[in-house]
Amino acid sequence: MKKKIKTEKEKWHFFKQISYAIVPFLIFVAVLAVSYFGNQLVYELRGVPGSNYPEIPLDSEVPLISWFVYFYFLTFPLGLITFFYVAYKDKKALYNIFLTLCISFAISGIIYFFGQTEFTKPDFTPVTFTDKFVVWTWGSTNPVNCFPSQHCFMAFAMIIAVCSSKGLNIFYRLFTFAISVMIILSTVFIRQHFILDIVASFDIMFIVFGLVYYYKFGDKMVKRYEDKKLKKQLEKISKNAGK
Repeated sequence: MKKKIKTEKEKWHFFKQISYAIVPFLIFVAVLAVSYFGNQLVYELRGVPGSNYPEIPLDSEVPLISWFVYFYFLTFPLGLITFFYVAYKDKKALYNIFLTLCISFAISGIIYFFGQTEFTKPDFTPVTFTDKFVVWTWGSTNPVNCFPSQHCFMAFAMIIAVCSSKGLNIFYRLFTFAISVMIILSTVFIRQHFILDIVASFDIMFIVFGLVYYYKFGDKMVKRYEDKKLKKQLEKISKNAGK
């Protein structure tokens, strides 16, 4: 019975500890939706094909490897888990990653709007279930929003998170780092992105993170959070003392 109560308390403690991250997460989802789906809609309304300018000769040498599609679809589920795991372990790191993601996705949205890129899919006859899954992936959205890659943004964000956050399990760090690398590779191996899309994502993500870290956004948000928490505690004590 005591063990059950303790487990329930631990669960409550976990959810209480990550509750502050819900608003940042919803803000990020909104930025993601506007930058990605908003530009998908703009593309349809304009009716003008995107440019292929990020393509380089090396792109034509990249093979189509169907099974990488499974890594491609791990991006956002693993990103969600990592976001709240970091939120539980390291508030400062969470705020830094949050702002980095929001700024990076906003930048990509602006680039998509003014310089939309389109990836022409190769001729491919699906044979296996995995092949058909790749073809379905190609047809699930318009072949645009390529430069930079938002999938790579998420993968680089997870790499930054597991490298900079305190208290994360070492096996989770290694697992997430490895899967993130596979996600980045998947964007070219299932012919969703150009190589320069990855390069652009890397440059934007790490420049933005560097600035966020330099200006100590995470430290400021944690101090604000702690000050607000202390104020509530003092108000509660004062209220109880007045009874």
